[in-house]
Amino acid sequence: MHPGAELLTGGEVRRLQALQAFNAKLVCMTVDESSYDEVVRGIHRVLGYDACALFLQEEQSHDLVLKATVGYPGIEPGLRIPCDDPTSVHAQAFSEEYLVNIDNLFTAGGCKPLDSKFGSNLIMPITGNHGPVGVFDFGSRQPGTFDQREISMCSMLVDQMAYSLENLRLVGELSSSRDAVIRGMALLAEIRDSHIKGHLNRICAYSRYLAEALQEHPGYREVSPAFIEMITRAAALHDVGKVGIPDSILLKPGKLTPEEFDVMRTHAMVGAELLEDLMKDYGHYGMILMGMDVARYHHEWWDGTGYPDGVSGTDIPLSARIVAIADVYDALTSKRVYKEAWNFEDTAAEMRSKSGTQFDPELLEVFLGRPRNLEKIRRKFPD
Repeated sequence: MHPGAELLTGGEVRRLQALQAFNAKLVCMTVDESSYDEVVRGIHRVLGYDACALFLQEEQSHDLVLKATVGYPGIEPGLRIPCDDPTSVHAQAFSEEYLVNIDNLFTAGGCKPLDSKFGSNLIMPITGNHGPVGVFDFGSRQPGTFDQREISMCSMLVDQMAYSLENLRLVGELSSSRDAVIRGMALLAEIRDSHIKGHLNRICAYSRYLAEALQEHPGYREVSPAFIEMITRAAALHDVGKVGIPDSILLKPGKLTPEEFDVMRTHAMVGAELLEDLMKDYGHYGMILMGMDVARYHHEWWDGTGYPDGVSGTDIPLSARIVAIADVYDALTSKRVYKEAWNFEDTAAEMRSKSGTQFDPELLEVFLGRPRNLEKIRRKFPD
């Protein structure tokens, strides 16, 4: 053994082994909206600190933006810290490209941690090929947690993951650009219909609201943070197939004839096929996969009498059952050339009359359970 070298404890060896396994997983990780959350949760499990948080610098604003966190109550992704904030330990670690170790937050003054109830804090810069890209925050409720051994462990972890984290950031920016193009397709399908204005934004917001509410109910394990982010975007693709519907039918102010309605119904399959062709040309992408389900199945009914396939119950993908409720609710509560906007009470009564026939009963009750949330969305995205 090298003179002065210290033996690792059994716990430290296990942490190193867990760290190596996690780092290997990170290299193979599929990049999507859940990636940052998975990284932070993995680090939290490996190191066992009370809290962890990941900030990356946003290219446009140059702010540090919180991407994911575990253990800091009440702090949500999206929190921004200006890099020139003199009171921020995160800005200091990023700007100076050097770790900041606050041994006792209870006695330290002049700094601004994420949570003043914590005892000690370690913030380490994440450095990529061209300089710092963000910071990692490690928090402990006890003072004096981050001794030299703990700092060495954290430093090794951050160094190993710096390249992968920068790739996640770059791929995330690419995904945002790709989402913008796909959303443009959805707008192209909707914009021909002049009475649709805030519709797309409301459908996405209503779908997100319902998906988030389902997290409080048992039996919806697939409703993860990644699912919620995905349906918030994929819901916009529900009527993308309307690009194939003639104006004489799509824009007809009166009731459609049976023949015209048959043509209108084809938009579900047209939309799904359009998105499937897109993936054949450009590769699989989570938003398009969910968008295919939403486009194809959002007119299916719970009792199997919908279209285009006549599937029923839970054979209808959850994403499509969510969007089906959001779509009808928005149609009823919006003013059209042929009707006035309905109030919540009349809309709820009408939709409940079709619970178990058109709509998933449990999803419908969850959706209608918080009228104030629905009204907030309507006010935020007016016609």
